[in-house]
Amino acid sequence: MSTAVIVTAVAVITVGSRIIATAVLPPPNGATAEIVRQLPAPLFAAMAALSLVGSDHRGAPVLVAAAAAVAVAGRRSLLVVVLAGFVGYVAGAAVT
Repeated sequence: MSTAVIVTAVAVITVGSRIIATAVLPPPNGATAEIVRQLPAPLFAAMAALSLVGSDHRGAPVLVAAAAAVAVAGRRSLLVVVLAGFVGYVAGAAVT
C-alpha cells in the first residue's frame, strides 16, 4: 500500500468518526465537559510535534515543544498551540 492511500484512509476514518460522534452522542456535561474542552489543543500539538520529527528523535527538543504547547494552551487556538510547539522544538533542537 502506498503512503498516500494509508494517509487518506486514516483521514477518512478520523473525520468520519468525528462526524458520527457529533451526530449521535450527546454533548458531555459537568467535569467531563471541562476536561474535553481543555484537552484537544495540547494533545494535537504533541501529536503534531512527534509526527513531524519521527519516533527516533525523542528527548529534549520534544519536551521543550510539549512545554511550549502547554504554556499557550489556554489561548484556545490550535494554530497558536501548534506554532508554539514547533518553535519550542526548534529552540530545543538548537540548544541540544
